[in-house]
Amino acid sequence: MQKITFYVKPGETSDFPCQQTLADNGYDIEIRDLAEEIWTSALLRPYFGNRPVADWFDPRAPKILSGAINPGAMHAQGALVAMTADPELIRTPLVKLAGRCGAGLTDAEWPAFLAGRSTQAPEPGVMSEF
Repeated sequence: MQKITFYVKPGETSDFPCQQTLADNGYDIEIRDLAEEIWTSALLRPYFGNRPVADWFDPRAPKILSGAINPGAMHAQGALVAMTADPELIRTPLVKLAGRCGAGLTDAEWPAFLAGRSTQAPEPGVMSEF
């Protein structure tokens, strides 16, 4: 049985159907509290792969809704620093399976992610700034 880890925000229930489907298909589901983890830029970065920086953010985060943070104006390093300081900004769920990472996967992205064909791979050299 393969273990898949979901990092979610407290009280978040939107991924229960996905988690149940994965469990029904033989995956061992581990749910972890995103806010309880100690995130660094280097640990967080792989989850976002080649997505645009603005897509790394949870559009429902209070600081986004209030306009205090504009995801479209952020660069990768600034986004990661903001997210490590305030995990509410992170698009969830973060998921990890067999060393592969993803964030906020859509229904269309799950099959490729599970098969190891994720489009989430970081662009070469992106981590060099850390």
